[in-house]
Amino acid sequence: MSDIVKVRGRHGTKTLDITIPAKISKEYDIHAGDVFKVDIVKEDDSIKIIYELVYKE
Repeated sequence: MSDIVKVRGRHGTKTLDITIPAKISKEYDIHAGDVFKVDIVKEDDSIKIIYELVYKE
């Protein structure tokens, strides 16, 4: 089953945040400060945002 997350704005910047659900961060040992590479794949009317872990804090 897929998780649903909401994009949130960040005060004072145009940067947006996407939440990583707690059960995913726990299962995959993801913590604040970890660094990800972001790739975008556009397919028809769909956009996939793919995060690849490149550095563990």
